[in-house]
Amino acid sequence: MLSDQSTANQLADMLKAMGHPLRIQIMAIIIAEQFVSIPTLQQGLPDTDPFFLYRNLRYMEKKMLLRKRRKGREIYYGLSEMAIAAGFDLFFRNRTDVVVRNDEQTASFRQNLKGQIPAFS
Repeated sequence: MLSDQSTANQLADMLKAMGHPLRIQIMAIIIAEQFVSIPTLQQGLPDTDPFFLYRNLRYMEKKMLLRKRRKGREIYYGLSEMAIAAGFDLFFRNRTDVVVRNDEQTASFRQNLKGQIPAFS
């Protein structure tokens, strides 16, 4: 398992790719919804510049955390098979609502996530 050096290196790269609060928020949203369109991500992260969001999505895809699907003109992002195998889905499902916003715009979005991501204890 992790005794294999290349597997350990891949996992280390994936963990390093998670080293930004926005990427953690993106992962929480994607895990709660399974596949998410760009507009859904923008709704959940309204204070995030679209360019910054796109750049982080591309980076996360390059680091094999996310996979991209195209349906018509819409692009959807979901967890990659490697991220699922590494247990990122289970990790985030057992953590708090990491998409913490204090503005009224995202109150209902947070409420929906809280129903899907158990509270941090």
